[in-house]
Amino acid sequence: MTRVCTSSKRWFQAFSPQQYTHYLKIKSLSEWANCTYEKIYVRLDKPIPNTHVSSAIASGKQALKLARQLREEADNYPSQLRHLMKLDWDYSIESCMTMHEIFKGNTEEDIKLLELHRNYTAQKSQYVDEDDLDMRLHRSANAFSELYRLASDKVPNINECEAIFKEANKPLDIDLEEIIIQVKDSIDHMVLKNPNSNVNLYLIKNYDERFAMHRKTIRFLRELIKSLKDSEDYESELDATVLSDSETIPIELNYLDRCSSKILMDELMPG
Repeated sequence: MTRVCTSSKRWFQAFSPQQYTHYLKIKSLSEWANCTYEKIYVRLDKPIPNTHVSSAIASGKQALKLARQLREEADNYPSQLRHLMKLDWDYSIESCMTMHEIFKGNTEEDIKLLELHRNYTAQKSQYVDEDDLDMRLHRSANAFSELYRLASDKVPNINECEAIFKEANKPLDIDLEEIIIQVKDSIDHMVLKNPNSNVNLYLIKNYDERFAMHRKTIRFLRELIKSLKDSEDYESELDATVLSDSETIPIELNYLDRCSSKILMDELMPG
C-alpha cells in the first residue's frame, strides 16, 4: 500500500526539522555513494582509467561510512524515520556491491540492480507520500526494469511495451508549480547551514531537469522499441542518433542525480 499525501500534511512534517534534516543527510550521502558507483557503471562500454574507478569507489565508501555514523547517532529517533534511514543505506550499499561485481566482469548482476531498485521503491512507498518528487521519479524508473526484462526476450511485444510506457509517464505528469511547492515545503522544514542560500532555486532547477530527462528517456525508449519491432538484427536498425542517445542519456541521468545529492550535502553537512 502506498502512502497518499494530503495537501496540508506531508510525510516529513510528522518529524521535527532537526530529525528531518538528519535524515536528509543520510539520504543524500547514501544516494551520493550509489551515484558515484553508477558514474562508472554507465560508462562501462568504454575504457575507463583504473584511477577513475578507484576514486569513485573510495568516494562511495567514504559517503557510506559517514551515513552509517549518522545512523548510529539517530538511535533515539522515531522508528519510522530510522527505518527510512536503513532503507536508503541498505539499498545504496547493496547496489554499490552489485556494481562492484559488474566492474569485475560479472555482467549477470545487471538484472539484480533493477530488482534492488524495484524492491526499494516498493518498501519506501509505504512511508513516503505517493506524490513525493523522489517517489515519482523512482516509480517512473521502475518501468526501465520492466523494459529490460522484455528486451531480454529478444523480440519486444509492442503492446506490452506501450502499457509500460504509459505507466512510466504517469508519475511524470507534474508541472513546475507543483515542484516549487514541494521543494518549498521541504526546505521550510530543514535546518540549513545558511538560511539565506539559494538552495531552493538549485533544487527546483534540478528536479525540473530530472523530470524532463525521464520524459526524454521514455520518448527515446518508445522510439527505439518501435524501430526494432520487425527486426531480427537489432544493431542494423540503430542509426547514429539512436546509438548516441543510448550512450548519453544514462550519463545525463546519473549527472542530474549526483547533482541532487551534492546540493543537499553542501547545504546540510558541516564543513
